[in-house]
Amino acid sequence: MGNVIAVANQKGGVGKSTTALSLGHALHEKRKKVLLVDLDSQAHLTLMSGVELGAGDMSAYDVLMTGVMAADAIQEIDPGLDIIPGSIQLATGEVDLSRRSNREYRLREGLQAVREIYDFTIMDCPPNLGLLTVNALTAADSVLIPLQLDFLALKGMQLLLNTISEVRASTNHDLELLGILPTMARARSLHSAEVEESVREFFGDTIFKAVIKTSVRFPEAAAGFRSILEYAPSHPGAQAYRDLATEVLRRTSTKVGISA
Repeated sequence: MGNVIAVANQKGGVGKSTTALSLGHALHEKRKKVLLVDLDSQAHLTLMSGVELGAGDMSAYDVLMTGVMAADAIQEIDPGLDIIPGSIQLATGEVDLSRRSNREYRLREGLQAVREIYDFTIMDCPPNLGLLTVNALTAADSVLIPLQLDFLALKGMQLLLNTISEVRASTNHDLELLGILPTMARARSLHSAEVEESVREFFGDTIFKAVIKTSVRFPEAAAGFRSILEYAPSHPGAQAYRDLATEVLRRTSTKVGISA
């Protein structure tokens, strides 16, 4: 059975797109068939994947709004690694979805025919808790939260956890919290270390062991339309995402639910 993971955090700039892309590539390295879904109007995941929408190409917007089958919007990145691209049209997604019937379930319905084709479907959510994110959470089996190791980022966690609980109570009773990924850790930063210690103490085993540290290699990889695993395969950041993939495989194979 395919695993569907929403990468979500209402705060921007915490590494959602980088995590979706890098985790997808790391799982692909482990011979898993992976589908990426870009739900952000900025389409960073699409751009970093080296995919461009041409005339007549379908995007995640079309799957959500027009009933286009997900299979018709999929583009290949590498054999066994595909993407449903994002587009600027998603900027009006919240308003457009609000006018649709069954509005929280449209993505789940759109993905239904393809989810079993892939071992993992990884969705990059926009930096808000609106209807696009609710659609992703309704379609997902679990949520992965990238958490910037910064006190202010930590303060916003409860709002996201509340949204996950609300979705679980209303549109997706089986939704689980896969884990929280510490991101943008600064080397030799006392503040980063203190925040990491605090979140591990508070959230316990919910926190992944893998920690993603800041590095110039990440923006360099993005500028080259590649993941960190392709751009600098021996870099510690690439290894951190391989470690994350190992943890994700373990957690999804045991199907251990973590309460939010």
